Amino acid sequence: MIPVIDIAPLVNLCGGDSNSSKATSAELENVIKSIADACQKFGFFATINHGVDAATIKDAWTASTQFFDMKSSIKQSVSMTDEYPYGYENCESLGVERSTSDANNTTQDTLSPDSKETFSLGPLNSELSNMPPRKFPLNASCNFAPVTELYYSAMEHLAKILFKGLAMALKLDDASWFLEKGRFDDGHQCALRILNYPELEYKTDASTVQIRAGEHTDYGAFTILKSGGPGLQLQLSKDKEWIDVPHLEDSFIINLGDLMQRWTNDKWTSTLHRVVATDNNADNDRAGDGGQKLFKSARRQSIAFFVNMNGNAIVMPLETCVDETHPSKYIPIKASEHLIQRHNQSMMAKHKKKE
Repeated sequence: MIPVIDIAPLVNLCGGDSNSSKATSAELENVIKSIADACQKFGFFATINHGVDAATIKDAWTASTQFFDMKSSIKQSVSMTDEYPYGYENCESLGVERSTSDANNTTQDTLSPDSKETFSLGPLNSELSNMPPRKFPLNASCNFAPVTELYYSAMEHLAKILFKGLAMALKLDDASWFLEKGRFDDGHQCALRILNYPELEYKTDASTVQIRAGEHTDYGAFTILKSGGPGLQLQLSKDKEWIDVPHLEDSFIINLGDLMQRWTNDKWTSTLHRVVATDNNADNDRAGDGGQKLFKSARRQSIAFFVNMNGNAIVMPLETCVDETHPSKYIPIKASEHLIQRHNQSMMAKHKKKE
């Protein structure tokens, strides 16, 4: 099980409100040690007492549900394209993953897009971030835009708190190192994505796992995930065993991305993860044709905030992660160049599946 970390001492250090008393230095040290251990062993951890207002989360969740229940014509009025990397998407394929996997983790030959739909939102400051201005469907509910923008701002604030915790866990001289101007400021390229995995019914057998989002790692520094239920899995061991990430109602799941692994010279891990279908009800015991069962998967929703740096931020192994035993493994790269490379890979996979 991934660690569950009470980050109230870190939130209070950064001037946030976690509804708890001021932390002692010993409490803060324990939090930082827990973060460091989690990043090195798992690349994942859950946070509680994170300071994000419960109403902000609830309102964003409700708005997300309402949006995905709208007509396709409304959802598709602002769609993801090669020129606009945000908006609505329903045929993304993460990497080159297959649609199903058997109990031995071998994959079938038929490729298919992930069985989900998403809507993404980019940074507010399009001029500084050099990203396209935000777009919203004109006929969506009147509160969709303000509610999602408020949630985006709350995630920005939480990301800054977590960056300080990560800097201290890496023993950097300055806890605000990641937040320096030009590295992560108002010109960052963070993206908010709301996701909906609709209820599905299909025939299957006990040895097959239905993949809803293919195995992948995230591109940026780290991701802040608000999960709506079980289904998220991560892969830690070389024998490719998949481990369930527990669903905790009042927490956020934090997972490191490729840029953080690059920064830490592989000391910390950007862990492979996926989303699988989960049981909906007892009707899943009904027998289908050929001995297969009719399976109903539960609807699953989540909200992911992808923490991306300023486009011109240079990413290279940190001094605290390089020594004679661990020489630098990576050449410097601009954060934007890395994101473009990974986005293009995803778009190429999507177009290939349309052919």
